[in-house]
Amino acid sequence: MMVNKYLENLDNEIAMNYSTLKFRSMYAEQILGAQIMLLNDMRQAAGVQKSNVLRKETLNKPQITKATLCDWMETFIDILDSYCSPLLFSATKLQDEIDQLKDEKIADQNTVIKLQGQLLEKKSEDLTSVQTTVKSELKAWSSVVKNSCSKALAPKKMKAALKRASEEEDRSQNLVIYGLPEKSEEILEKRVLEVLENIDEKPRIVSCCRMGRTVSDGGPAVKPIKFTLSGSDHVRRVLSKARKLREVEGYDSVYISPDRSAEQRAAFRKLVLEVKQKRELEPQRVHVIRNNKIVSSEKD
Repeated sequence: MMVNKYLENLDNEIAMNYSTLKFRSMYAEQILGAQIMLLNDMRQAAGVQKSNVLRKETLNKPQITKATLCDWMETFIDILDSYCSPLLFSATKLQDEIDQLKDEKIADQNTVIKLQGQLLEKKSEDLTSVQTTVKSELKAWSSVVKNSCSKALAPKKMKAALKRASEEEDRSQNLVIYGLPEKSEEILEKRVLEVLENIDEKPRIVSCCRMGRTVSDGGPAVKPIKFTLSGSDHVRRVLSKARKLREVEGYDSVYISPDRSAEQRAAFRKLVLEVKQKRELEPQRVHVIRNNKIVSSEKD
């Protein structure tokens, strides 16, 4: 049968899987091959060289029978309906998927740009903080000079101001863990990571060490652990989640705090005492330390 002659090389999957067909270039090549074969036979029968001159005038020849024309039409209908249409449908779905991927790529690029902007903003905030500290110290030094303080103190004051600013910048990347028991031959970095994993954080630890003086609350003496992260933004993220440790079994007496200077530690100890007093005097309210201030609110 003439139809089989032209379609015998076409993959049956094209016609059988209309809705689930996935576009493949070999399917298009098979359909094009069947079309070329059919048009070649038609040109030969009509005695013409080009397909674009195949018209009713050139096909109306004695040697081209009605049965032959019917076979050609049946073949064209089969190619269009059973093969071209499914492949065109699958190509449309493929284009939709490509458009969706393009949209997702643009959205991802916008997210990356936004995150880069936030990172630059955080770095700018850190730089502004250091600049503010230096300006404050320089202003204090200038005031001392105006009040006829000895000129011999001026360079020392300048040096101290710069030193404090540098120390503040260094501390902005540090954190301290209190209450984590010491173990013989412990690997500090691993122990710190175990603590941080309990609050869903896995930052890169630059360095860590036990601090000199022991701290005891009536139990075994424990030296705090100071560790350094790769950036102050990581420090802020860890501190924002530090309270979650209270809910973790075995870590209810372990807490994380910023790396404070001696003056800051003294001020914080004072705040702790004050909040304890408030809790004793006003047990019906909730008292917490937030942003270096005591915040009180009614209990739920």
